[in-house]
Amino acid sequence: MAPRAALRHDHPMTGESGGRDWSGADLTVVVGDYVAQLEKALAGKPIDRAAHDRTVRFVTGKSDMPIMAKQAEISAVLSLIGVPALRDPPPRWTYDEALLDAVEAQLAAKPALLAAAVRPAALFAAATAVPLIETPPPQRQPMSERLVQLIRRFDMGGREADDRFLKGLGVASIIAHEARRLSDRGRPDLAGRIRPARAGDPEGCDVISAGLDEAPRLLVVKTTLAADVAPFGLTHAEFALSQARPEAFRIRRVYDLLGEARFYRMKPPFG
Repeated sequence: MAPRAALRHDHPMTGESGGRDWSGADLTVVVGDYVAQLEKALAGKPIDRAAHDRTVRFVTGKSDMPIMAKQAEISAVLSLIGVPALRDPPPRWTYDEALLDAVEAQLAAKPALLAAAVRPAALFAAATAVPLIETPPPQRQPMSERLVQLIRRFDMGGREADDRFLKGLGVASIIAHEARRLSDRGRPDLAGRIRPARAGDPEGCDVISAGLDEAPRLLVVKTTLAADVAPFGLTHAEFALSQARPEAFRIRRVYDLLGEARFYRMKPPFG
């Protein structure tokens, strides 16, 4: 189910600075600094971006543009793994495998960061249901074997599925959105029927909903604090339900839950 990202090498803005490439030591510095900022962001602490950038410039000898471009590549890699990224700069999909190695090393050394990426302190201050904005699904692109290894190693989708608080917030937000959608379209009667799945409902769904034609909708809600490209998968029960009830089975992928709070829809068949 994971969208796949293109891998490219040697971008003119990111490949070199001051006549030399990014060394392994340089990548360790810039990724380590990025992760330190991300830890602060997830903890709700202020970040002095200018001070961080000055440190990276001093240690690596690189100027602002290459540093910003490399930070954007780090944002892309973290987003594809399923870890929330800093808001600025936006992702750039021009990373190489050396950057993947540096990101892997930093994430492996930061188990607390991975836990905070699923349940940061700010999550407990969120409303019971977060208003959501619908977007189109992200485009699928080729994915490198190395990136797949990182996605499997850190398994952010599995961590999110196991976190009942995060899952519950996503489900409540989708229920509120579905009810509002039906009410806005003149079907408050259907809106009143939207509810969480319970004992006796088909196994593998999270929400019982309906279309405007009153046809049942069996919704699976997948929630992440990361970007739209963050990977996720279906459980055996969810996949079996998608095969048994393809006309009713739907996925609601909630993402960036504590940021812009958006979601997109998916339905069988899944390519």
